[in-house]
Amino acid sequence: MTNHGKSRFIPKSTSRAADRRPARPKESAPPKTGPTYRDFETFEATYLGQPEGTGGFLRPIGLTKAAKMDILVDWRETHDAIHGDRVQAEISGETGEGRVKARILKILSRSTDPLPAHLQKQEWGWRAIPIEPRMSQIIAVPETNLAQDGDFVAVVLDPDLASKQLRGTVVARLGKSTDLKIENKLTAALFNLRTEFPAAVMNELAPFPTSISEEWTKGREDLRNLVIVTVDPPTAKDFDDAISLEVLPDNEGGGWILGVHIADVSHYVKEGGPLDQEANLRGTSVYFPDEVIPMIPDRLSGDLCSLREGVDRLTMTAWMTISPELEIVETRFTESVIHSTKRLTYDEVKEASLDLSPRKRAELGEAVCELLDQCLVLSRQLTTKRMDRGALAFESEEIEFIFDDEGRPVDARKYAHHEAHTMIEEFMLFANEAVARFFTRKKIPTIYRIHDEPDPVKLETFAEIARTFNLLRVNEVPTPEVLNALLDKIRGGPLEVMLNTMLLRSLKRAEYSADNIGHSGLALQDYLHFTSPIRRYPDLIVHRYLRKVLRGEKLPETLHAQMALIAKQASDAEQKSTEAERENDRWKTCLLMKPKIGRRFSGRIQGFSPKVAFVRLDAPFVEVGVPLGALGGNFFLDENRTKATGMKGQVVLSIGDAVKVEIIGVDEDLRRVSAWVAEATASDAKGKPYTFVPTLAGPATLRETDFVPERRAPKPAARVRNEARPHSSETPRRSLERPARTEKPARTGKPPARSRDDRPASTTRSKPPKGTVRGPKPGKKRG
Repeated sequence: MTNHGKSRFIPKSTSRAADRRPARPKESAPPKTGPTYRDFETFEATYLGQPEGTGGFLRPIGLTKAAKMDILVDWRETHDAIHGDRVQAEISGETGEGRVKARILKILSRSTDPLPAHLQKQEWGWRAIPIEPRMSQIIAVPETNLAQDGDFVAVVLDPDLASKQLRGTVVARLGKSTDLKIENKLTAALFNLRTEFPAAVMNELAPFPTSISEEWTKGREDLRNLVIVTVDPPTAKDFDDAISLEVLPDNEGGGWILGVHIADVSHYVKEGGPLDQEANLRGTSVYFPDEVIPMIPDRLSGDLCSLREGVDRLTMTAWMTISPELEIVETRFTESVIHSTKRLTYDEVKEASLDLSPRKRAELGEAVCELLDQCLVLSRQLTTKRMDRGALAFESEEIEFIFDDEGRPVDARKYAHHEAHTMIEEFMLFANEAVARFFTRKKIPTIYRIHDEPDPVKLETFAEIARTFNLLRVNEVPTPEVLNALLDKIRGGPLEVMLNTMLLRSLKRAEYSADNIGHSGLALQDYLHFTSPIRRYPDLIVHRYLRKVLRGEKLPETLHAQMALIAKQASDAEQKSTEAERENDRWKTCLLMKPKIGRRFSGRIQGFSPKVAFVRLDAPFVEVGVPLGALGGNFFLDENRTKATGMKGQVVLSIGDAVKVEIIGVDEDLRRVSAWVAEATASDAKGKPYTFVPTLAGPATLRETDFVPERRAPKPAARVRNEARPHSSETPRRSLERPARTEKPARTGKPPARSRDDRPASTTRSKPPKGTVRGPKPGKKRG
């Protein structure tokens, strides 16, 4: 299913009530998860730097990104490694918080992936400044004819580890900073996404006709006379799923026959061919707000495979006969051919069958409207059944960027989700489960979508956070029923975004696997992905082997091992694409907010890190960072990071509190937007709400490093006679420029640090805000 470019994951819970109740954690220290290490144990890992920080992390070879699984490395023990290096390291102990740390013994090799960088000409030669924030080194490069001074380029590092100066070679030009959608190219380069299809792939596509031939339809179930519709976002082009529904008469027992018709991509992608190999390498399509990097070429994804209105298309159909009690009476799978009756958007479905617009219903016709009406009746009952088995009724927040005619972001808003989306999601979930059961019952290896049981400790931590907001009682266990009641309370309120996100993070990540352990999030024992083969490689594999089973073809004996390998690659590709999409969203946020520096916006606090408060603006619907040091008053966080207390305990800022912020800086280097709080609805020490105006000496730019108190000369007494001068510890130091860089490459193992001028332009507001910078004392009104 195409869903605004991204699949929406709706976590639920386990199928049996007894299994759903997490055990309350013991009073002792929580159990450690992940691999265990012994002191002085050696291992190979990838070194990961951290932006503007000291030291970095080690990710052991074979492990993927997971919370607190990376191993800490102090800056004094990095052995001059740079971000992306493959290294040999040994365990050196633990931090005070019990986290494993290590030291690097030897650098084994440099990364061979091209790095996106900013090419600059100097008096002594050429250099490239990586746009990866975690890589602070300068790369010396030879003169090139591929690009000019100021261009963004792709650089491959010199593998020579003995060289005192980091060197590389320019291999491609990416564009200029003024190019439209340059951030998309840089994001793709940053995550090493494949954006061009090899000639062998395009040659394989060349013989395909522009339309479906009758020869291809022979032996397929002909569904071209049925009323079949697709429902997708208005900007979608790859329509990979369609639906039909037949209502059974009461004299035959009642119920429905639901048809889910999925584009037959495996008909065109031959096993082992260049197109199949390329799709396997990509694993998934990557969706940016204004561009798609497809898994398969547009000739297939946007044309021959796309279930467009009014044209014949090859499909794989899942037929499910459903009783009035919502039990599956019969399941049948066929190779088919369809002729889509109507291409609909979610909003059109809402207008016709939810808002009952006479104009829209007349436009769509009686047959289509009757289909949609019956589909909504069935989907509502399926939703109720899903909730009864323990599903969690929450959605993650999605941002929809709005672009002008030239393609520049001009606004961002919350993506609207309504019952039309839920209808399609329910039908896709139903089809995915039906196909998974088919493979399980026949004991045929396949690629399952699994989701392990949630960690009871993390779930209890979420419950403790909910209790701080009086949403759970002290002894109340966070069962799905209890959590659903909690989510109902916060729906539409200031805590909805934050608690939905925290609850999602308390669950484990879903992934692909050849071993079926069930999907605890969906409360299903058997589940896989079948409905989006245009944009997900595991779906294509499921289609390929479903066809082989239907045709009675012999399956390889090593099928399970093949599925395990593909599942691992697909999970890694999915994680990389998700990170790339988030990074591009942050880049779009910077471009959107850059012209808005100096303007004030309303929003709410959505969370805290040790040094930053994160504020979600009401409009545009983006997140900005406010350094806690810019609030004055030495604010500190509680254990669960739900509130910040300052001014000697007299001011409490909590998640969900309304604030007004002024945008004071946009750093495209780090893809961050900085702001300072002009006014906040806070609480005093007794919990009484009041308006808090922070103490500010000037705006502070959001940085990763701690804010260091700055000693300031005392002001003349006449100027502070009626106003208490803030203590120096309450005034954060602002560092708006990085140290100056030498003009020649360093002769030591560590190149010189970068200055801000060496990177793409970042915009900051240097002048302090006008007006009062002292807030009223708690409990007193402003004059």
